[in-house]
Amino acid sequence: MDEMAWIAETAASRDARNFDSEGRIAFDDGPFSGFIERLPVRPGIALYRVEGVSSHAWQLRAQGDAPAGNLVFGAMLDGAGAIEAKGNPRQSWKGAGRSFVLSLAEREIVYHLEAGKQWRAVTLMLEPDALENLAARNGLPPLIRDALQDGQLPILHMFEINRAVMRAAHDLLQPPYRGNMATLWRESKALELLTHQFDRLGESAVVQPSITPRDLARVREAYHLLMADLRTPPSLDELAALVRLAPRRLNQGFRHVYGMTVFEALLDARMKTAHRMICERRDIPLKHLAWMVGYNQLSNFISAYRRRFGVPPGQHRRESEAD
Repeated sequence: MDEMAWIAETAASRDARNFDSEGRIAFDDGPFSGFIERLPVRPGIALYRVEGVSSHAWQLRAQGDAPAGNLVFGAMLDGAGAIEAKGNPRQSWKGAGRSFVLSLAEREIVYHLEAGKQWRAVTLMLEPDALENLAARNGLPPLIRDALQDGQLPILHMFEINRAVMRAAHDLLQPPYRGNMATLWRESKALELLTHQFDRLGESAVVQPSITPRDLARVREAYHLLMADLRTPPSLDELAALVRLAPRRLNQGFRHVYGMTVFEALLDARMKTAHRMICERRDIPLKHLAWMVGYNQLSNFISAYRRRFGVPPGQHRRESEAD
């Protein structure tokens, strides 16, 4: 993520700060006191450490690009508040013991914090290339695989922290080493934290009974609603509410009927539509075509298209023109 600044706000004040040369932002005047620190782990993976407290209710958000495909894995160690991101229900925590996974998905993310409570958090942000590298070596949990396939998939999932995550996060917040040893130690601990988060996300879901005829009709209704607007489709929760099914049940129904999740079906439709338009509508610029199928950033569309067809869309267009 290319943050131009991080902004801390209360009802009465607004303080925007940039990272210094050492990757640190210090908020040391006004009602909020604390810091944000960004450190490289390896290409495509960055560590963020946050500590702060305010005498008033406040919120924190990044100003800058929120690129599709980037994922954040975090651990709330102290404090109380909520995370707000368009396309997902608001998620709250109180005190220590909450993990979360969050997709940036070209949207604003706002952390709302309660007054008078010390907030400490450790997060890892992964870019798509880093996720693909991990997938090639070790595979990915289904939720993370879906987010990699469709960078605009809105994810905000908060769950109970376990001891392994808590221990790794505390270690990252209070490193025992300096210099070169600190870099090596930080990478090992960050990967340990990530491993434990993946393990939690990859836990087997409870087996549900076979789909009923009534649910089958609702799944098919949801599919038609999803296909009606590839540019701005409903989120999983919105779609589930429209057809009166629980989100997990809707995904199970999609796997049963179509052999893929809701967002795999959306990605499939976007790619098929884009491929057809590239071959048939050569007058449409790629940037506008990408926008028509739901991608605000051309680079994200090109990456998704290459991942699906093995070549970038421009090459397919040139090949179709030659034919």
